[in-house]
Amino acid sequence: MVLVMFRHGARSPVQSFPTDPHADYPWINGKEELQPLGFDQMFQLGRNMRRRYKFFIPDNTVMMKRSIYTVSSCLQRCIDSAQSFLTGLLKTSNSSAIRRQPVPINVIPPDQDTFIRQNRTCEKVKHIMAKEMANNASFLSELNREAARLQQIISAEVGTPITSAQDTALICDTLEVYNAFGMKQPSWAYKIFPNRARAFLQGFLLSYSATPELKHIRGGAILTEYLTKMKAKRDGMMKYNRRMFFYSGHDVTQVNLFNSLGMKQQTLRRPELGSAVVFELHKNDDLWMDWELRMLHYENSSVQTPVALEIPRCPEPCKLSTFEQTVKHLLLDNYDEVCSTW
Repeated sequence: MVLVMFRHGARSPVQSFPTDPHADYPWINGKEELQPLGFDQMFQLGRNMRRRYKFFIPDNTVMMKRSIYTVSSCLQRCIDSAQSFLTGLLKTSNSSAIRRQPVPINVIPPDQDTFIRQNRTCEKVKHIMAKEMANNASFLSELNREAARLQQIISAEVGTPITSAQDTALICDTLEVYNAFGMKQPSWAYKIFPNRARAFLQGFLLSYSATPELKHIRGGAILTEYLTKMKAKRDGMMKYNRRMFFYSGHDVTQVNLFNSLGMKQQTLRRPELGSAVVFELHKNDDLWMDWELRMLHYENSSVQTPVALEIPRCPEPCKLSTFEQTVKHLLLDNYDEVCSTW
């Protein structure tokens, strides 16, 4: 069985600003949306994964629907990324085939999303963030201080006050988007881009899972989803005996997963567009009544052969039961219950 979490492809900026030299650029479908480059990236990622998993993909359309299950964040760029990815994976040859894709995409409504974009309300997260901000020695406090330093530089250049860490991150992200598309940077961008802007963006992503409690909520929700599926497969309880699960998400989704698992090397920089984290569940005759878990990484959509990752505290061959024990403290029995108590 295979579970894949990928980041969407290249998109247009989320936020512009009054002095933006590209404010009137004709982005396809407007702000925040997947662009032709992004469609191509996701199609290529699907093609590259087909090289590894084509033996998992049935030729029969009915069996294909039963074998493959795809879930997406509610944002259109993630839905479009999933469609383009499936077109490449399933070897469909033309763009019109996207509209008649045999495998449906299940979009999680924002108020139900606990593990991809994680829009579902969690009062405990707000409480933790406030507590961390009050602690001058915390990671979040230092991040906020760097945000304030960047805001002084940015506000003087963009024609409007930038006052929050989130808005600071969005301006830094806009510069990253222009870089991805080979567009000319604003004249002042050299003051923060690339080094300070990228470091701040990565710190901002890490802030979502900066404490053990946040790891429990953010990463734990993802791991609970994965382990539920993997144990059902191992125990012969999987609906339709499904083989492949695909999750179309965001950079922060991957960072939450890596950071919660303690995989520091994978959290040093922002996940690339079209990158993917893969969990493979293998039958292994040497493991009595257990299955072997492997973890792979497609650093970007151009990678044809993924890199094998070492799963923390789970020596090879990593038993599923061992992995479950190592992450037991992160698993969520009830998301809403955890979020309502502190």
